[in-house]
Amino acid sequence: MSAKIGRRAFLSMSAIGLTSTLAGCFSLGAIAPVTYDLTPGTPGPVARRSNRTIVVREPATISTYDTQRIVVRQPGGVLSYLSDSQWSDTLPMLVQTRMLQSFRDAGLTNIGKPTDPIALDVILSTDIRAFELDTTGGGAMARVALAIQLVSDRSRTVIASQTFSADVPSSSLDQANVVAALNSALDAILRQIVEWTATRI
Repeated sequence: MSAKIGRRAFLSMSAIGLTSTLAGCFSLGAIAPVTYDLTPGTPGPVARRSNRTIVVREPATISTYDTQRIVVRQPGGVLSYLSDSQWSDTLPMLVQTRMLQSFRDAGLTNIGKPTDPIALDVILSTDIRAFELDTTGGGAMARVALAIQLVSDRSRTVIASQTFSADVPSSSLDQANVVAALNSALDAILRQIVEWTATRI
């Protein structure tokens, strides 16, 4: 736990000296951050090969993304957080919730979380590889990448694995535009994940 806290402190300190748009540190007396949600669109209905039950685990990720803060990657490998803004939950929990929502909206109802009282056939594991605003190219690019594994609960073997990624340009560094671009990138990926999963289980 102490290493994780230390890493977050380092990331916060790296924001000092940046412009107010990209400054990620909270300080005493600072204005309360604006809270944003991820709201991917409703995917179209998909057909699946079986009615096996899927359990969606909370995504794993590095400590950089395991936070409510919105990550900004800058030239020189500098990581900071978007100023005065935050997600409505920690990013892994939020991605898990929106992934479950996307599956159910597509008509795949035999799905739940590990804590749900359902029989378990297939485990869907996710690794958040990227979820950030990337400014290293001189512009503002929302970048999302999720690595997915489908694992048989009975045999503990990998059924299929795939990495999904999407880059969506943000029209500016304004908070609302950055969040909209990240939301669009996640929406594109979740649609692909739902279709890909349905054809493999």
